[in-house]
Amino acid sequence: MDGTIIYGGFNPAWEAGRLERELVDSLSQTLNKSYPDLKKVIAVTSWHEPAELVQQIKEINPDLTFLCSLTDPLGPIESLVNHIPGQVRLIGYVNGEYFYDFWAMACSKLFKKYTVDELEPVQFDNLFLNYNRKPHRHRTELVKLFEESDLIDHGCVTLGNSNYTVGDMVEQYVEYGANDVIGDVGIPNDVYSLGQLKIWNSSFINVVSETQYEYSNNVFLSEKIFKPIIGLRPFVINGSPGIYRILKRAGFDCFEDLFPVDLLGNENCVNTWKFDNHKHIVESLNNLKDKNLTELYHQIKPRLLYNRAHFYEYARNQSFNFQFKI
Repeated sequence: MDGTIIYGGFNPAWEAGRLERELVDSLSQTLNKSYPDLKKVIAVTSWHEPAELVQQIKEINPDLTFLCSLTDPLGPIESLVNHIPGQVRLIGYVNGEYFYDFWAMACSKLFKKYTVDELEPVQFDNLFLNYNRKPHRHRTELVKLFEESDLIDHGCVTLGNSNYTVGDMVEQYVEYGANDVIGDVGIPNDVYSLGQLKIWNSSFINVVSETQYEYSNNVFLSEKIFKPIIGLRPFVINGSPGIYRILKRAGFDCFEDLFPVDLLGNENCVNTWKFDNHKHIVESLNNLKDKNLTELYHQIKPRLLYNRAHFYEYARNQSFNFQFKI
């Protein structure tokens, strides 16, 4: 019997939504062929209220349910998995054998192509670059700390619904995802480019404002973490400590020798991470303020080139053809 798809992912009219829907349909076809006699549900959880989604699945009463985290984190439904009847499998950004890095795949296909020469810095007018579109709490708190620590003038910062902008217009980024968005916070949704190259090439370190901040057993990586990797810049992450573990496990250089922090976080002190991470980012930036950034950049450039080349290899190796164990 054919499975039921409960799709709560990105709009398939968007580029990422089209890729997401294609993967979900492919998964459905595979399961229908492999398990024709099972009652199956494939649910993309992003834009469903968790309790309502669980109730909807209960009413179907499937033998097998796949919960997909592709364009967004798995979210609060993690805590409700035991309420779903039958066998449940998690796929996508999950801790387990069905891990799949959707945004690595999407960026490898959709991101603007840059040559190495295009990304060569001219002069580091900015110690750091910190792009924030949606003004989530962990982002606004870090910007506030930049202000309080007298770092704000050492970087280039944007923040939705604030005065921190760089004058970008939606029309400039239509082919890079500007229309793939719900809600306007005054900053274009630039998913698939590095933004203005004059800003990018005058900024040394990228402070990545990731989507997921709180600790989670299932760690989400967005397109934002791959921007400095594609764009040949070192980075620190305003996000879950698990993101570093995923990157290091995948073979990426996380530049921990440049920063006086434990980038991997303390698994036994997950509650302190949300208080310490911003302090550590500020400490890292202050540690670099008096460095010769041009000299440092050329010292680490081979590592940046490695990360970029490794990204495309890593993205190519993402496979959605799992051997499911039911």
